[in-house]
Amino acid sequence: MITLGLKNIIAKQRGPTLEGLQGLSEVAKRLEMSSEVKQTLSETVAWCLNRSVHSNNFRSSELDPSTVLKIRPFDELGIDMWLKEKRESYQLAISAINANRSTLVRDRCIEVADPAVTGSKGRLLLYEPLENVADGASEFSSQGFFDIEDAPPWDTCFAYIKGSIVSWVPEAVVNQVQAGIDANPVDCIHWCDWQRF
Repeated sequence: MITLGLKNIIAKQRGPTLEGLQGLSEVAKRLEMSSEVKQTLSETVAWCLNRSVHSNNFRSSELDPSTVLKIRPFDELGIDMWLKEKRESYQLAISAINANRSTLVRDRCIEVADPAVTGSKGRLLLYEPLENVADGASEFSSQGFFDIEDAPPWDTCFAYIKGSIVSWVPEAVVNQVQAGIDANPVDCIHWCDWQRF
């Protein structure tokens, strides 16, 4: 496996490394501490379970963050400023998605999932947006669950922590998602173990 970063290219084995496990553990600890994130996860689960799984309907127009994700071109900003703006745009996008989803769940009287059972209905996925290569392999292999930049659908996303977007994947599409992960040449998408929470 090859990991492409903005600073280097290094060979990488499939599966979590010790550093990766420590990073996932840190993400898990931060998620575990926040009741706000638990509430957001519960709303994400409720929202996604009310979507049609078979039509890949996890990119709803109501939660579309594309206007927030627009940043100035790399050659105009330089590397440091571009990275800063990119990270800030992801944080703003996740915040906007969460706020809009919370309002929609409330206004549509969608029953919010119990945090204790969210693990039995799906899996957590980590996406490192600054590590993708936009080759379309994950998009094709996952039958459109991932997009051209290896991003999971925005309806499933609920947290942005230390450069990783955390999303919830319904059990019904786990096999599709696994196919996308397996096809990904840079390991920028991977599962997060529920046992760490």
